Amino acid sequence: MKSPSTFKYAFAAVLSLTLVSGGTALHLSGQPTLTDSQDRIFDSAIAMWTMGATTLFGLLSSRMTTTEESDAD
Repeated sequence: MKSPSTFKYAFAAVLSLTLVSGGTALHLSGQPTLTDSQDRIFDSAIAMWTMGATTLFGLLSSRMTTTEESDAD
């Protein structure tokens, strides 16, 4: 049985953290007022969502580049 690659583990970790932070930001954005603590969490969730989405694009594009280079050989 072949074990999952490091790429799959990294992709799953980044995807789950991105989805959780996006869900948190979405939930907090629907609140009428936020406390100072909630406001800091909201800012952090938006930052994590942005970094996670960027990282996912980077992971996928590097995977596509690696696959294309393997096909060319």
